[in-house]
Amino acid sequence: MYQDPKRVRSNKCTVYLDEYEAAIIQAHANYNGISRAEMMRQLMLQQARTALGIDPASLNTTVPVSAG
Repeated sequence: MYQDPKRVRSNKCTVYLDEYEAAIIQAHANYNGISRAEMMRQLMLQQARTALGIDPASLNTTVPVSAG
């Protein structure tokens, strides 16, 4: 079903936020039109790439781009 079974999101990570933090995340997600989970995932991975010095442009995609 999936091209890469390792890309299936089955690992859960719980984060507890206070009302102010949750409101910021919710507002940011609403502004971008995405779910809170997606917003948190994007923010977390962006921070991890920054901390590790990984350039997102250098990463290979797992799904081949088809001409057409």
